[in-house]
Amino acid sequence: MDSAASCLELQLSEVEMLKSMYSEEELVFDGDCAPYLKILLNGDSLDDNTAELQTQIDEEGICLGFTFKILVDSHPAEIKFDFPKLYPEAAMPNVFVRTSGILSRQSQSKFRQKLDDFLLSLDKGEIMVLPVLDWVNEHLPGYVDSLDTPTETKSIGDGPCSFTRMWIYSHHIYSKFKRRDILAWASELSLQGFSMSGKPGMICAEGHTEDIEEYWARLRRLNWKRLVMKEREDVCCDSLDFLKRQFRFEGFEEKVFGISKGSSSSFHSDIGLLRTFLQEHNCSHIFELYFGINGDSQSPGVDTSVGEGR
Repeated sequence: MDSAASCLELQLSEVEMLKSMYSEEELVFDGDCAPYLKILLNGDSLDDNTAELQTQIDEEGICLGFTFKILVDSHPAEIKFDFPKLYPEAAMPNVFVRTSGILSRQSQSKFRQKLDDFLLSLDKGEIMVLPVLDWVNEHLPGYVDSLDTPTETKSIGDGPCSFTRMWIYSHHIYSKFKRRDILAWASELSLQGFSMSGKPGMICAEGHTEDIEEYWARLRRLNWKRLVMKEREDVCCDSLDFLKRQFRFEGFEEKVFGISKGSSSSFHSDIGLLRTFLQEHNCSHIFELYFGINGDSQSPGVDTSVGEGR
């Protein structure tokens, strides 16, 4: 059995154990987990289904993902797990804790660092979900106690603060799971900006510096062929009003620029429309940064595609 098949068998065994321990209200699986759960539900032999499931993993980028619903000092929270293809033998699970505004930014950052340290202390090859659950349940309440005010997490007073706009390049953004997370995390962290799927992929996120850094940390934990921060703009703001004036985008959304059908399941975007969009938001220099073409000049289109790859 090759490494990927061995990891798949271990993942299914771990999920089967978790399903026996937690109710459907406590443990919620992502909608895209159906191919995995079908094997467990039907009691099918993994050997008979490995090839088909492995094809879906490789071609569609599906992965086992699920969320635990917990209470922290009577406040609802969630622990999200995603299993990379080679977990647990050669990769760590992606773990994200959503606290629904009960942690201050500083506490959230400290807790994330401690959680990362704990994950690195675990031995690869061993199942990790239960140890992580136990650790979070034991340590998270201590960070809630350090919350100074109920509104500190997502608002600041009229005093000094820091704004960041980050431009991120990816070799490609095809996976519907990555596209989902890009949007969901931006919403959770109250960021503004946009993402452009395809090849290459583009993400612009702007907001409070600590929220942008958390967003960037989450993105880096996903599996990418290449992910690079192309530009970072930091502004020290002496008031909340001054910070609000730094935003160039409203909300956060996935942008589609005049798609047309391409080969296979891909779609091609009109990069001329992207250039116009950047010009409208006073970001012309980004076009040249990404494509080596002056964003204020007329230039031939650059091919991007939106499909269902990794």
